[in-house]
Amino acid sequence: MSTVLVIDDETTILENIRFNLEMENYNVITASNGEDGLNIFREKINIIDAVITDMKMPKLTGIDVLREIKKIMPEMGVLILTGHGDIENAIQTMKDGAFEYLKKPLNVDQLSLVISKAIEKKNLLLENTKIQKKLLDQNTYLRGLHDSAEKILLNLLPKKLPELEGVRFSVEYKSSEAVGGDMYDICDIGDYLCFYVFDVSNHGILAAVIAVILKSFLQNIEYNYRQGINKRRFPEIVADLNNEVLINTAENVFATLFLGFLDKKTNVLYYVSAGHVTQFLFNDEKIVPLNSTGTVLGAFEDAVYTCSVHQLSPGDKVVLFSDGILEVSKDDIIFGYKNVEKNLLANHEKPIDVITKELLKASAEYSNSDFFDDVTIVGMELLK
Repeated sequence: MSTVLVIDDETTILENIRFNLEMENYNVITASNGEDGLNIFREKINIIDAVITDMKMPKLTGIDVLREIKKIMPEMGVLILTGHGDIENAIQTMKDGAFEYLKKPLNVDQLSLVISKAIEKKNLLLENTKIQKKLLDQNTYLRGLHDSAEKILLNLLPKKLPELEGVRFSVEYKSSEAVGGDMYDICDIGDYLCFYVFDVSNHGILAAVIAVILKSFLQNIEYNYRQGINKRRFPEIVADLNNEVLINTAENVFATLFLGFLDKKTNVLYYVSAGHVTQFLFNDEKIVPLNSTGTVLGAFEDAVYTCSVHQLSPGDKVVLFSDGILEVSKDDIIFGYKNVEKNLLANHEKPIDVITKELLKASAEYSNSDFFDDVTIVGMELLK
């Protein structure tokens, strides 16, 4: 009999879940808050097969519980209960390793099915972990994996950036010890300048392989454009890429993407952002956030994306980056958006290459150069 730990501060929901799971022949342990839930998990880790936790609870939230459980036992399947309108936090839980999120009110049949899949995946991961430990018992082998992933990613990076009149580019790229899946490119496709940054959720060889899939797809944009692509097709490109990731990658492996197109004649910027962190457009007067226009790649079937449009003027600058620069920390406090904006505003009058260097420098100084994820910064400036 499988054992499920259920954590929720609402007694009615706890008892309802307990009743329904016991009817499905599960052994159920309950906790009314995150702290008690984690204590129970630590004590009974050897018998717990899956965890269900509410998103919003006092003191420790569902995300806090998820992150702590993943530290203790990465293979454990954790299901997040979320209310209506909390999709942004739900997506964040998937990035942090949740197996699935379930909307309230719960569908009993769906709950039982998802728990069964979570337990099955946990058992597979545990078995896989045993095999990996046998294979990865030598540091030389680990080093070889790291080097291979790094070589794959470095070979995908553009060898040089296009040189266009009236536009200046700058790139800063730093690979972490874990070797993530950051990638960028800037290419002239005719009427448009196409540029992008993407970030794969995993690390190592797996991230490198997924980066190859994404890069290969995006390299076809120039060909597609010459076959008649136009600005109405920009969101469809990302929707097609989402399906490609779903087909070719494992469950719960996803990526974020910021894909931009600059009309070289009009200086109109079109962009589609698939769950990517907020980017920034700025000049001497103001800073404008470029927010996500759709969900992450590889998480949802039939995902819909929209295109955001901005008129740029000479002197405007755009800075794109991966979340590696946001997540570096000092005393458990991340660098975050506020420090990025503060740095951009402090250096807004400087050339774009100085701006990108100063942003990377500020992030490095903040964290004592302790980058646990890849960092990519791409800057573009329209010259006056």
